[in-house]
Amino acid sequence: MSDQDRDGTSGALAPPTANKSAASEGDAARRIADLEQRLRDKETALRVANGKLTMALEIAKLSAWDRNLQTEEMTGSTSFKPSLGLEPDAILTHEQLEQMFHPADLERIRQAISFGVKTKTHFNVEHRFIKPDGRIVRVQVKGGAIYDENGEPAHLFGVFQDITERERIKEEINQAQKRQEFLLNLNDQLRSLDDPDAIMEATAQSLGRFLKVDCAGYGEVDETRGMILVEREWSKGVIGNEGRAYRLYDFLPTMMAELKQGRPIFVEDIRNDPRAENPAVQAAYSTINARSALAVPLHKDQKLTAILYMHSADPRAWSVDDLSLAEDVAERTWTAVEKARAEMGLRETDARFRLIAESLPALVWILNPRTELIYANERWVTYSGPSREDALGHSWMSAIHPDDMVRMNEELVPVVAQHTAYETEARYRSHEGVYRWHLIQGAPIHSSTGEFKGWVGTSVDIHDLKKTEEALRKSEEQLRLALQAAKMGDWSWDSITNLISQSDRACEIIGTPLGSRITPEELRRRTHPADLPRTIKAKEEAMKAWQPYSIQYRMRRFNDDAEVWIASQGQTTLAEDGTLVTSGIVQDITESKQAEERQHLLIRELHHRVKNTLATVQAIVGSTARTASSIDEFYQGFVGRIVSLARTHNLLTEDLWQKAALEVLVQTELGPYEDEARNRISIDGPHVELPSEAAVPIGMAIHELTTNAAKHGALSTFGGQVDVRWKIVQQERPMLHFTWVERGGPRVSTPTRQGFGSRLLQRVLATQLQADVSMEFLEEGFRFSMTLPIPNVPPLFNPNP
Repeated sequence: MSDQDRDGTSGALAPPTANKSAASEGDAARRIADLEQRLRDKETALRVANGKLTMALEIAKLSAWDRNLQTEEMTGSTSFKPSLGLEPDAILTHEQLEQMFHPADLERIRQAISFGVKTKTHFNVEHRFIKPDGRIVRVQVKGGAIYDENGEPAHLFGVFQDITERERIKEEINQAQKRQEFLLNLNDQLRSLDDPDAIMEATAQSLGRFLKVDCAGYGEVDETRGMILVEREWSKGVIGNEGRAYRLYDFLPTMMAELKQGRPIFVEDIRNDPRAENPAVQAAYSTINARSALAVPLHKDQKLTAILYMHSADPRAWSVDDLSLAEDVAERTWTAVEKARAEMGLRETDARFRLIAESLPALVWILNPRTELIYANERWVTYSGPSREDALGHSWMSAIHPDDMVRMNEELVPVVAQHTAYETEARYRSHEGVYRWHLIQGAPIHSSTGEFKGWVGTSVDIHDLKKTEEALRKSEEQLRLALQAAKMGDWSWDSITNLISQSDRACEIIGTPLGSRITPEELRRRTHPADLPRTIKAKEEAMKAWQPYSIQYRMRRFNDDAEVWIASQGQTTLAEDGTLVTSGIVQDITESKQAEERQHLLIRELHHRVKNTLATVQAIVGSTARTASSIDEFYQGFVGRIVSLARTHNLLTEDLWQKAALEVLVQTELGPYEDEARNRISIDGPHVELPSEAAVPIGMAIHELTTNAAKHGALSTFGGQVDVRWKIVQQERPMLHFTWVERGGPRVSTPTRQGFGSRLLQRVLATQLQADVSMEFLEEGFRFSMTLPIPNVPPLFNPNP
């Protein structure tokens, strides 16, 4: 095929030369158009690529840069200069850029670029950058060189990124990891300590070193005094201080108030702190060599409990992390200290428990929730026989009498299920094979969280008591039979008539006419108001349960209004006709009640007399020693007075119900206190025989007066005197006038409270003998007087024989 055919041009339409020229021009035009189109495509692709690059740089927060090594001009992406803190159209040379590098990083940057250019490799360097406003940021720069046809570097290009925030986050993560590691190590350290003071010191030391302060401490607050008491304080480079106390008001005027409100105290530089203008505050910080300080309060139960503090000799800006760490450590310290104290208290309590358990005259034991014996004192082991190890577990059950164990197994079912207390009596077998009765008492044990831990209890030997009780029951049965044989009145109540029929003896007892009948309401009106509710309740409960009742109550007799004690027994039955009938017996027990009262009085006097006797002996020793010139003389005098004291007791106890002479009573009590000069005791009065009902209370009164004089009055000092006088005045019936005067003793003052002796002098003499009693506590000496009728004295009694 010819060229013409290929071009599609017929030779008949144009000369050969013209055809060739037109074809060449057409080819050129097409090639130019093709090149222009390709250029446009390249430009479009370049714009797209630049757009993608710009977008990628923005997304990655990168800035592209270009350094012309010929002109040293720095150009870059639109974000390049603004990221450096410069205007977008600012002219920037490499020399100007280097002036913005941190001086400490400049040489390292130059070496990295030089090495990359020399080796024709990319360089990557991190360094600090100082912006025009003075802020220091950290950037990461990556780049490389473009070389000319001669292999010489013509341009340096690359990207850089502000990594300040990333580095800050990395630093925070690093610090958080360090703090976490610090807290874990602190926990391990605190777990190994059981002394509260050691825990405080370890905490202060660890925190002080971690935060690089000069001093740290943990103290407990005494709010009333505004002080913090520090058992241990750590200081850098020195041994921890012990037993320090700081007045919180000395360091800041509002420090205590802010801490009580739960706010921590920050002091970055005390010399520039407006709260510390007072020279005294500056002096307080200077004393502890502190410029900066941090104090963290710890509140428990809405009360300021403790403070964790630290300070440094240089100014310091305390961070939020510092505060957070200090608060965490303060809480951990308090928990560890309280736990250590609780464990220490538990150990002390356990030691005290074991000491008490081993010293008690009882079997002491502890059972776990499965009723297994986990502790037994030595007395248990000794009593039961097997070793301590063999005695544990359920072996205790085999030591109890089989009959009692059957009963206890039933009783223990609800106790074990409900974790309640338990009390019973059972027989324990000793290692000798002998069973003895024991009182078993157990109380449930719970932990501080309420968890049930078992029972702690004692088993007390009551075998002898049981024997006594058995004998007492037999005695009571015999007494019951004797009462049945005694003359008692009987009565009956009929529900139809609502009348109480009485025997003659019953009428005599309550003072109604013989053969009379009364209503229950009349009897209730005569019953003492204090006894009436109890009486009614006993009768009603007995009637509901169809059980007999036995009651004692006071009532006023119908005929003379005299108050008497009545013992009444009765039981309600159902008659054949369906009516209720209550029958019973009644007895006047006034004399027995009065005897009980006298017995109680005598028992109280016996207790009181024993104590007074000891004081009397002590006074006799002192009095004898002051006048004796030799051991033998002391012995003779002391023995004589003790014998005289014994005679007094014989007179008031063994001869209690016989007549006694008043002068003998006085002389017997005061005789031991007389000295050789016979000038301490003065006794004057006629011979008076007192019947037993007067001798006992008067003898008790003289004893009380003597004891009081020996302990506190004229007989307690050298030179004191007692003057006792009495006389008989014959009136309608003989009256005894008795006086007791003390002088020369200690200064007397009116007592602030009334003791048993005073109550005895005023109440017993007035009640039993209708005596008029007077006591005067004069400064120069105590004075006592009484006037009373002498009972059972013959009318022709001669007061002056």
